[in-house]
Amino acid sequence: MFASPVDVSRLSLTFQGGFVGTRCAMEAYSSEYGWQRKGVFYPEDVNRAQTFELAEKSALDGLKLLFEESSDFFGRITLYSVELF
Repeated sequence: MFASPVDVSRLSLTFQGGFVGTRCAMEAYSSEYGWQRKGVFYPEDVNRAQTFELAEKSALDGLKLLFEESSDFFGRITLYSVELF
């Protein structure tokens, strides 16, 4: 949850190769609509930063990333950075 609404149009994630969330979903919270799924994205199994565009720019009161699948056999995920733009 954010202290005040944040305008977000894309996000950047950096994983450790071999421990990547290969199917990820983003849910956004707004006081008007509650939690809504904003999209599903599929990061590559690499160590570099990967940027994902949102379908629409929106003001968010909260953000949730759901890692539904992993490249690791045991489901482990190592996330080094998350940036919102």
